Amino acid sequence: MSILSALAHVQAMESMRAVPLTEYRHRRLSGRPLVIVPLAMAGEAGAPLAAMVGSSRRTGTLLVVPQPRNRDQRFAFAAGLGRIVVDYIDSFRHNRRGEDERSLYTDAPQVLVPNPGGVKALADLGRMCRFRSTSGPHAVPDVVPEFGMWLTFLVDRAEQAGTSLLLPVTRMLAEHWATGQSTLEDQNLASLMAWISPPAGLSVEQAMAEAENPDVCPPAGPTTSPEFDNRDLAPAIRRFDTARALGDPRALATAESDLRELIAGQIQPTWRMVWEAISLLRSVREAPQTARRFERDCAAFTRYSDDRDAGGLPQRKRDTAISAARRLSRLERALADFESETAFDDRFVRADRRSAGEAFAGTVVETESGRTVTTAKNRRVPRPRVTVRTEDPVRLVADTRLISPSMPAGHKAVIVSVLPDGDATLVVVEVTGGMGRSVAPKPGTVPELGQSIDYLPDPGWRPEPRFPASDHTPWTHSAGPDGPDIESAVPEDAAAEEWGNDD
Repeated sequence: MSILSALAHVQAMESMRAVPLTEYRHRRLSGRPLVIVPLAMAGEAGAPLAAMVGSSRRTGTLLVVPQPRNRDQRFAFAAGLGRIVVDYIDSFRHNRRGEDERSLYTDAPQVLVPNPGGVKALADLGRMCRFRSTSGPHAVPDVVPEFGMWLTFLVDRAEQAGTSLLLPVTRMLAEHWATGQSTLEDQNLASLMAWISPPAGLSVEQAMAEAENPDVCPPAGPTTSPEFDNRDLAPAIRRFDTARALGDPRALATAESDLRELIAGQIQPTWRMVWEAISLLRSVREAPQTARRFERDCAAFTRYSDDRDAGGLPQRKRDTAISAARRLSRLERALADFESETAFDDRFVRADRRSAGEAFAGTVVETESGRTVTTAKNRRVPRPRVTVRTEDPVRLVADTRLISPSMPAGHKAVIVSVLPDGDATLVVVEVTGGMGRSVAPKPGTVPELGQSIDYLPDPGWRPEPRFPASDHTPWTHSAGPDGPDIESAVPEDAAAEEWGNDD
């Protein structure tokens, strides 16, 4: 946490009100997001209990698994949820920008969950579904494996910085507002909303007290509170099991209705709160480069959609050594790009990076606007130099490539030297791009004497790292003497199951 971020949290604590951390919202918010509020049975890994899903506040659908340990009921639940999710995704698979095969879809789906635990619940559900067989002794409805593969794609994409295809609402809120509580407590949607927008007539303290009371404000999932489990849920499931064992249709219908009503009371407050958070986030202006990042989401969505249409296989159970290295490289590049783009767009974020020495702002105190150099091809090109005096701590070194939101688009520069000047620092910068094609730079493309200017590192274009082919995996990263990690491939018996239909 930087100095300014820490200061914002202290200010929020002193004022007992959330403080904005950013000037803009750096995540795209779809006009028609699909909200999923999942609940899972405590202590039962991969045992979904319920979900509320829908693309508008008034049209939420509640799906319940009366007995989460029952395989048939679990996959019936997965099929019901899968039809809703796949139909929503398919609604974006119609409009492309052109007629050729390489054109991109003009829009992409967006799935919102209450918190990071919701992403984990969808990951578990995707893993449970994507390898299921639609024929044979353990057959499931056709939509189940397709649903699992789409969930896995969304969860994989959610790991990448800047994406908007699958997001926890708490992350979006915490990126824009600082509260007086810890990062862990910020994952509690009710507590976070109490700081940002407490209910009418309640102070932040009162709203937080209600948020911490599971009887007043049930947890946002994916697990329910232990008190609710022991006092209400377990007896209701036992009544359902007893009615099913007795074969009494009326008692079974009553028990299932009671269970649905009980779970609805737990999940509907979170459903309403998620939509309140979405309305709150819509009031924040979207950052200029968010649209550019959304283009990347559309490209990823198009590629995966086309792969599914071509009959692509399910995602691997585990990455091989090579694919893991590629994934890590991709995530690192995405994080560097996201941090640079948010700082470029947002002066609040830029100030945060300045306090950490990762960017600087100051005044131009010296210029060499007419300076030129001769390239290896014997061509003269402009290379003006300017000296910027800054009072920011500067931890950047010579040869660092720079961009500036204070200059016209395309402005590029590089640090020549960083020298102390009393309590300040003098940074000599050479302008390398964005000046036009002639020897004389275009007016306004070179910083002028006395001008205030901001600079931050430019991640720029980097060539893709070269990795060995899968059959040349280093022996240190292979499964054995035969080569790469062949166990990571989809096994032939992936659909085989050890459990029966009942408890």
